[in-house]
Amino acid sequence: MPATEFYGAQPPIELLRTLVDRKGVYDRAEWEWKRVDDCTLVACAAPPTGGRSVITQRLTTHFAVLCMPQASQAVLDRIFKSILDGFLKTGFTEPIQGTG
Repeated sequence: MPATEFYGAQPPIELLRTLVDRKGVYDRAEWEWKRVDDCTLVACAAPPTGGRSVITQRLTTHFAVLCMPQASQAVLDRIFKSILDGFLKTGFTEPIQGTG
């Protein structure tokens, strides 16, 4: 996360918030407003520890916040086995399908 300024703002975060709030950004080189249409912003973040700052509430109000626990090895094995088995069922012979 970017460093917090004296007043508590994080400039890259504020730029993203402006993009979402106002549907564009101001171009300081050409002194004009640049409208951005049909833009989807997807983000992820980790807990604010080890140099990471808290994301402002003004930005998080635009997102659906999901907290996902760390998956166990058994869960990951089942997910990837399901994907591999589904892939092997499409055009492979039975001996190869059984390797999944």
